[in-house]
Amino acid sequence: MSELTAILQKRLSTKDDHFVHFGRWFSTSEFKTDVLKVQQLLNETGISLGKRIMLADGNSYAFLVTHIALLTAGITIVPVNPQMPVPELRKVMARSNAIGAFIDPSLEDAMAMTPSEPDLLGMEPLSSVCRLLVSVHDENDRFELHRIRTERGPAAHAQSGSNDLYQPSILPQIPEDAGAIIMFTSGTTGTPKGVELTHGQVMATIHHVVDSHRLTPEDISYCFLPLFHVNAQVIAFLSTLYSGGKLVVGEKFSASRFWDTVREFRVTWVSAVPTVIAILVKAQDAKPAPPSLRFVRSASAPLPAFQAHRFESLFGVPVIESYGMTEAASQICVNPLPPGKRKIGSVGVPFGLDLRIIDAEGKSLPAGEIGEIAIRGDSVITKYASGDDNGKSFNDGWFHTGDVGYKDPEGYVFITGRSKEMINRAGQKISPREVEEVIAKHALVHSVAVIGLPDPVYGERVVAYLIPEEGRSFTTTELAQFKEELRELCRQNLSSYKCPVEYFLVDAIPVGPTGKIQRHRLRQEVLAAGRA
Repeated sequence: MSELTAILQKRLSTKDDHFVHFGRWFSTSEFKTDVLKVQQLLNETGISLGKRIMLADGNSYAFLVTHIALLTAGITIVPVNPQMPVPELRKVMARSNAIGAFIDPSLEDAMAMTPSEPDLLGMEPLSSVCRLLVSVHDENDRFELHRIRTERGPAAHAQSGSNDLYQPSILPQIPEDAGAIIMFTSGTTGTPKGVELTHGQVMATIHHVVDSHRLTPEDISYCFLPLFHVNAQVIAFLSTLYSGGKLVVGEKFSASRFWDTVREFRVTWVSAVPTVIAILVKAQDAKPAPPSLRFVRSASAPLPAFQAHRFESLFGVPVIESYGMTEAASQICVNPLPPGKRKIGSVGVPFGLDLRIIDAEGKSLPAGEIGEIAIRGDSVITKYASGDDNGKSFNDGWFHTGDVGYKDPEGYVFITGRSKEMINRAGQKISPREVEEVIAKHALVHSVAVIGLPDPVYGERVVAYLIPEEGRSFTTTELAQFKEELRELCRQNLSSYKCPVEYFLVDAIPVGPTGKIQRHRLRQEVLAAGRA
């Protein structure tokens, strides 16, 4: 049996009346009872070890229950954003070879297609390839399964008198290399890549998170990041279960409720993203941070150094910047907790895996030199599930991340950008992040994205797209003055070739589910609109 399955079973076999909070506290006994409902349904339909099932639900008690039920039954989970259009959900099911889905109730009508309905994607109608389609409900503190489609088959596991699927004689013996979660990364171009994480790889990261964050049964985590994302699943949820701690779940981030929630539940740590930190800094209306809060972890996108400094000076809580990706089950580097040495602006040091900086030929570079980040370790995949880009991304046991950065003499890692997003101006490479951090210092800038656009002379020119502070509008004269202030700010802080030649005010900048700026999408939109 995989270690991951064993520790989850052990946790749900303990007596804990304050286990997970979503609207109210649920005990491990209640949680386990609801897990058994899902596993009984799997048993009735003959869905067993090695099969893949899509989980399309938001942050909810139902998501947590279904996730654990599938994991401990040996099913590979395909978690997706429930707000995806149904045609895109069907694409994910087809690409992942999922034979069923647990979905948000709002998707019932759209997903329950019949074979006679037109197929707009050139695929079989969903109902002809889907053996199990169930909506998960947790209204009025009750967890319920609404069967939309169930195709019965032979029982997956032998029945027992107790009908307890947590008995070793009933649950399958899941090997460490069995698939646990499969996700599709957005990538920078082309079709998303399938990343299948095994039980062993997920468990390796859980060990790294618990050790690096010194998590104990006394810890209470506050999770508001989307649970369909690997960060929330592995860092906040599964690591908390393993540590013996408790979890408070929010449907989404709320600046107005954040500090009240931290105080009410005596939250000890939070897994956040830079956008959340920036919003809390801007609000500045909170009382002093409660003493229970040990740290706020930042990941999923670059954290501007000035935002980290502002947060710490305002609230007296350390910001622990980290670095991870789906291909490494979420964590690669992390800054040490106090009293360890933290370096604001750095994502910390590699934890539990090997990391090196390489040149274009794959040779290791010395401290201070910029190159691509390559990693290997027990938590890192060795190939893409879909077979996409395996030749370019994997070499001699190392995974090439596509991220660009350097190590300082003490081994701390600094990320300067993505290799495919680096701007090439007449042979000079420019990191969009470096330029964005300067522009973001202006008081009237809410968010900014810097990209390279085609230039007939220099190959690419640097262009900035920014959203002004909420509610701020400009007259023609004020706009000209604002742009001049941005130019001067860049001139004072950047080499001339790094300074944007144009500044555009926009209503929105493309971002992913965790708030990470998607520069490739912005560039595609600009080029498609003929604005280059």
